[in-house]
Amino acid sequence: MSKTRLTYFASCLGMALAMTWASGCSAPASNDPQGTGGSSSTAGTTGNGGNGSTAGTTGNGGNSATAGTTGNGGNASGGNPGTGGSISTAGTTGSAGNAAGATGSAGRGGTTGSAGTVGSAGTTGSAGRGGTTGSAGTTGSAGTTGAAGTGVRMDQAGVPLAKAGDTTSTSKKYLNLGDMRLINNRWGSDALGCSGTQQSVMINSDKTAGWMFTRPACGGARGDPDFPEVEFGVAPFGTTSSLLTTPAFSSTTLLPIQLKDLQSASVNVDNFFISVSGSSPYWDNNVEFWISKNDPRTSTDGGVYAEIIMFTGWQASRLQQTVGWPCDKSGTVTAGSTSYNLCHQSDDWSSGHWRFFNFNINQGPFSSWTGKMDVKALLDFVRSKYSGFTDTMWLTRIEVGTEVDDNTSGTAKIKNLTFEVNGQNRSFEFAQ
Repeated sequence: MSKTRLTYFASCLGMALAMTWASGCSAPASNDPQGTGGSSSTAGTTGNGGNGSTAGTTGNGGNSATAGTTGNGGNASGGNPGTGGSISTAGTTGSAGNAAGATGSAGRGGTTGSAGTVGSAGTTGSAGRGGTTGSAGTTGSAGTTGAAGTGVRMDQAGVPLAKAGDTTSTSKKYLNLGDMRLINNRWGSDALGCSGTQQSVMINSDKTAGWMFTRPACGGARGDPDFPEVEFGVAPFGTTSSLLTTPAFSSTTLLPIQLKDLQSASVNVDNFFISVSGSSPYWDNNVEFWISKNDPRTSTDGGVYAEIIMFTGWQASRLQQTVGWPCDKSGTVTAGSTSYNLCHQSDDWSSGHWRFFNFNINQGPFSSWTGKMDVKALLDFVRSKYSGFTDTMWLTRIEVGTEVDDNTSGTAKIKNLTFEVNGQNRSFEFAQ
């Protein structure tokens, strides 16, 4: 019987060369023949003008090739005025030179020639070659990812994962084991005001989970035991129930689960060992689970419907009529690695709050036990024998612990527990 919870270069060189050429002349003498104008080949120095008698036909303008420096005008002796020569066709404009040529000196005689056409701007030179672009640097290798931070995993109440050597003797306190909790549950002594009880839970140096207990005569008449335990799941009583012995929040993502969705559930127990002493000890090692009508995460009243418990160990006199609690029911079910015998059943347990089913392990009791307990198989057996269960009910919590009553002292430890629901497993977790 327990009550527990859960992140262009642009450079443009614009060169405009405006070149204006004009020449002036005096009246030539009639006996002064006019020379033919020298032809320009390369737009270099302009040829000297011929001696003019009759004004010679003005020579065709030299073809300007590359725009060189304009030559000095030729000196013409003044002759008789000749008929004005035809205006030469403007020479082909060469590419723009580096600078405008100097205006030539005015020639004597001859008709004033038309101004030469300003040469078109020379083709802009190709941009100078930029320096050779450097090769791209080699990309560095990715840095090694740093080690994970040293932060310790916390549960929803801010309690960090337990480590070897952790212990608590405070009632209702617990050690965080990942998806389960090791609880110092001494509800019986608290209810009876039994201040003499000494009880604590701990993680041993070998990382076994354990507890020690010394309970004097508290006057509970074997109806108000203490229950140091490992719990997996959610307290079945509801978020505000007075029956809560631990915080009501969930300690796992696998429970609670509605029975209609439950395909499998089990507990693998690795060496559950107990050593007991006392004048007339009264105790049991057990695995138990709870069924509620409502989801206790969202309901103030979980509507606890049934407590189903399996004893794996108990004191030798437990079943004696005059000393203990002899069985009054029968029925056997194989559930995991062994079978269990139905011993007690009540529809009016805990003052009418819920139903109660008690099984004892076949061929027990054992002070040290390793095995698998199949929760789903036990639940199916109960449902086949007793009506009232529905698929809308919830499997809320599974527990493994020791019930301790008056005049009982001892120690217990568990090497490991693995809880399984629908193929997903959860085992002890510890801080490093």
